[in-house]
Amino acid sequence: MDWLEEANNLDSHSEVLSFKDYMDVFEKNPLRETRPTYKYLMDMVNHYGKSDDGGYEVFKRKYPDSPPVYGQQKTQESLIQNLENFEQEGFNNKFILLVGPNGSSKSSLVRQFMKGAETYSKTDEGVLYSFSWIFPIDNFIKGNLGFASTQSSKDLNTYAHLEDKDISAILGSELKDHPLLLIPKEYRQRIISEKLAGSPEELKKVEKSYLFKSDLSKRNRMIYDALLKNYKGKHTEVLKHIRVERFVISKRYSSGAVTIEPQLHVDAKMQQITMDKRLASLPPSLQSLNLFSLQGEVVLANRGILEYSDLLKRPLDTYKYLLMTMETGSINLQGIQTELDIFFLGTSNEIHLAAFKQHPDFNSFKGRMNFIRVPYLLNFRDEMNIYLEQISGLETESVFEPHSLEALCLFATMTRLRASQTKHFEDSRLAKIVTALDPLEKIKLYTDGTLPDNLDSEEKQLLIQGLDDVRAEFESENLYEGKFGISPRDIKNILYKITNKHETITFVEIIDYLYKLIQKKNNYDFLNMTPQGDFHHPARFISLIKEESLDLFDRELRGALGLVDDRSYEDFLRKYIENINSQIKGERMKNSITGKYEESDDYFIQEFESSINLKENAESFRSHLISKLGAWYLDNPGTKIVYKEVFPDVVERLQASFREEQKRVIKELSNHIVFFEKELTRSEDEEVRTPLSEENRNQIKKIITNLTTVCGYSENGAVALLKYIIKERY
Repeated sequence: MDWLEEANNLDSHSEVLSFKDYMDVFEKNPLRETRPTYKYLMDMVNHYGKSDDGGYEVFKRKYPDSPPVYGQQKTQESLIQNLENFEQEGFNNKFILLVGPNGSSKSSLVRQFMKGAETYSKTDEGVLYSFSWIFPIDNFIKGNLGFASTQSSKDLNTYAHLEDKDISAILGSELKDHPLLLIPKEYRQRIISEKLAGSPEELKKVEKSYLFKSDLSKRNRMIYDALLKNYKGKHTEVLKHIRVERFVISKRYSSGAVTIEPQLHVDAKMQQITMDKRLASLPPSLQSLNLFSLQGEVVLANRGILEYSDLLKRPLDTYKYLLMTMETGSINLQGIQTELDIFFLGTSNEIHLAAFKQHPDFNSFKGRMNFIRVPYLLNFRDEMNIYLEQISGLETESVFEPHSLEALCLFATMTRLRASQTKHFEDSRLAKIVTALDPLEKIKLYTDGTLPDNLDSEEKQLLIQGLDDVRAEFESENLYEGKFGISPRDIKNILYKITNKHETITFVEIIDYLYKLIQKKNNYDFLNMTPQGDFHHPARFISLIKEESLDLFDRELRGALGLVDDRSYEDFLRKYIENINSQIKGERMKNSITGKYEESDDYFIQEFESSINLKENAESFRSHLISKLGAWYLDNPGTKIVYKEVFPDVVERLQASFREEQKRVIKELSNHIVFFEKELTRSEDEEVRTPLSEENRNQIKKIITNLTTVCGYSENGAVALLKYIIKERY
């Protein structure tokens, strides 16, 4: 087994150091070894970096037991900002409470953060050390070491590398005390100051932390002092008993990453261990001490992350200790003040937070907590990413055709929107644009900045400049966007239900399911909201999504037919205007390619007018356009002309003409698709005769091939949508 050989060849001492060895590590990496938890976690976040969309990669990493978190950039920023604030304060002085509706990825964010810390702690950059006390057997202390031929001279100065047979007792550090705390405070402060002298800004931050100002935990302090007394003040002899050990953060093993569930129990407690028979072999100087063992999630999470899942479900008295902990950075356990180095955060839904705000003690907690909103997503592409893995796992049962998941996620995100109100915007022009948006336009604007086609260039510029104001419109209100609507958990259930019913799932199956879903008003709160125009109006959402999905497939179908309008309307229109302007004025025009002056192109003028199906008098039509052009130049001196915007009615006539040409071809196709499907679905031994000509059959096959290879449809999905769009539009 190769892995065994590789593992056996690893240096067995790489994770275990003497105190002297550790100080050598500190000498080489003083910045790394003086990181409190908040700084460690900041370095962890920076280690993974940021993604192109502005989010943090630590939340996007894939793990077998923890899927990535999509979207939530603003929430991530707030979380990281709190870590930066802790660095300025010198300790984790606020409890971070993630608040949002059920299923908005609060726990997923925490889980990804913990997994990121766990992975980081296994790297050289993220190494973490604590220590244990090693007490050798009497023979070792008396110098009877000759029997061990492999004993090194280094080992004679430390008990860190003793084998089990030479050890009588080991006392671990439950709080994972930092090895630097073993150095007496006045010496430690001097050493840190000297080592960080070249980084004055970092030194200032470290000076505020417990590593500079604090001390060992109670039990470790008692052991150290007892041994120091026994060794007549010789610190070197005391430190022989120290075994510095690397530890990794692990949620599974509750090491530096712990979740407290809402069930009622004690988060930390202590138990006397001096009477434990297993520790009877401790030196007499320690047996006389009243030693205690600390237990509980708070203890296990020290030097890491502690999550309080659904914090506000617990009785308030069970977490009231957090008030003092956030203020002092310590916890009082039966009279023993214990310093903590923990990143505290919790989760809660909006309902429990609303109830908590009514409690008399809320104001006390408010000053010790930072509330971070985790709303449902308002970006339908981020929403789609949530379900891609689920859909991939369902491929053996059902095929999700292009735009089917998109249709479902458009609906999901549209249920979370509010209608914009004029009073919220200082600029009346922006207010007019925003209040006219329908839910589909608004969600596309939020997702990738897509601007409505019906806006002119000035309106589009206004909307681009005011986009941040649009997003922030309801942030200060209780009913913010993303607080309500359908949950991702519900969407996951919908996907399972649809796959149980259909082998091929197009946007048609999604729309049909949604029409049935919106009848279940007792199951979903968002269905009972009062409509405001098209907003809070699920039936209208579905109608908009249906038209959008048909438009998308329509364009793909035209592409598959070779009926895509590749003409540049701007160039086409410009050429026409230049030609009629030259014709009316009786002037020659410059050829942009040859540079020569030529007569106007009468053939092109007639072709253009034929393409827009011109019925009126041609000369009058041309004169009207040139007059309109002259008026535009008078009103817009020095402005570069965009012909499409000056003559939108002409562009519309061009597009309408081309659509008619496309429509004729597709209508002809509709006469043959039924026969093709009949041939397609026949059994192998069944002979089917249809009036379909070979030419028609090949044309449809070519369309199906294009839709499958270029657009990603299955054969069944392409045929089903062909029939559907012909029925709906042709």
